[in-house]
Amino acid sequence: MMMNDHHWISRPQAAYDNSIEEIAMIDVSAIFLAWLERTRLPLRVADIDPNQVSFSIEGWDCLRCSLNHRGIEIYAVRGGECWDIIWDSDISLQEFDNGWGCGLCIDAWQQGLYPKPASYASPEAVWTEHTLEPFRDWLEKLAASAGIAFIDYDGATEARLVQEGERIPQLKVEIFKKSL
Repeated sequence: MMMNDHHWISRPQAAYDNSIEEIAMIDVSAIFLAWLERTRLPLRVADIDPNQVSFSIEGWDCLRCSLNHRGIEIYAVRGGECWDIIWDSDISLQEFDNGWGCGLCIDAWQQGLYPKPASYASPEAVWTEHTLEPFRDWLEKLAASAGIAFIDYDGATEARLVQEGERIPQLKVEIFKKSL
């Protein structure tokens, strides 16, 4: 299940209840780094350990990025302050249909909220198809965007991708563009 562009999805705690031993068996950092090597995306790894990777997106100094066993989060930062999570992809590995799937998606399917999710041969395949490839799609949208709008609605803040010619609210707006 994914949350981005302000579509909030209820996340049942049961879907996150993997044991520490199960989580430690899957090196999400290695999965991410292998995928990054294959894709050659404009990402710069800053810090790595088996359970988390901090990275940046080339040219987007206003974004702070991290990956851990629960997914990927991209924070939009202005003046040293987090304004919004601009992209977030949650994942919870679970054995499913003689393979692997995302426990959050499986839970939503069991509640009748979404169609039956795919089952994959390995945790690496779940990560790649469920989380990393949608992240690549978002990076393509970022690259094609006119920038990131930082909007202040009288104290409530929002950051979002802006397309060329798109109208945005006029409430204390600043648009950050890719820096070279």
